[in-house]
Amino acid sequence: MLNALKRWLGGPGPVVDLASVEAWALGRGYQLRRDRESLKVLMEGDYDGERWRLEYGPPQRAYIDGLELRMRMELHLPPTLNVLLMTRVLKDKLETAAFERFTKRVETHIDTASPEEMRWLAMYPKVALPSSPPLKQHFGMVSNAPHAASGWVQGPLGERLSVQAVSTLEGVPFVLMTLRGRLYLRMRLPKLPLSLLEEVVELFRLAAERAKEAMLAWEEDSDGSWMSTTSIAWQHDSHIELPLDSQPPPVKPPK
Repeated sequence: MLNALKRWLGGPGPVVDLASVEAWALGRGYQLRRDRESLKVLMEGDYDGERWRLEYGPPQRAYIDGLELRMRMELHLPPTLNVLLMTRVLKDKLETAAFERFTKRVETHIDTASPEEMRWLAMYPKVALPSSPPLKQHFGMVSNAPHAASGWVQGPLGERLSVQAVSTLEGVPFVLMTLRGRLYLRMRLPKLPLSLLEEVVELFRLAAERAKEAMLAWEEDSDGSWMSTTSIAWQHDSHIELPLDSQPPPVKPPK
């Protein structure tokens, strides 16, 4: 599959097979719109009551060359919970660019004109990824709430990323991040075959599902630390009364 995909991306042919994409989108109840000439594809859908949006066209980030596929969804996550996962190839590129900007301008901080992705790499601690070799080898992750971020990539999302790390995402600038309660995906794609579009949409849906499961129950304390509201509730109600009928019978003294 990987070799076929590389041939598709590198060979001649249209950037997007709009007829196939439109048929696929309509068959799943998605809306395909063409109200902006600069975009090759503009698609909207619904997942678990939340609207998501997909755009394919000129990049919105300088670190992506050529065409960019991007998605976003409002998840109502804690608005200050910032999580950034990206492929190593992009992480190394942004860290190098940030270092050069820092040293040339003799600054003591990363300026606010830099994208969040670059500033967060300098600001936030690294997150330990699950012990899957492909995941640890191909991705890097930072967050201001490391435990919440780690829970996000445990299980199905980490497994899916591990598989795609050595197929569709190998060497590709790719970002998954939460910002102001939303989930975002960005990746560089010179062409958009339908098979890859399906994979990206399913990956994004899985990331959204896991984000709601793993990160909704976290809140920021006044000192900037993060804690799970689930564990707080447990701590506040740690004493549990046993029903009377479950109490052990009294021990009779020996005669």
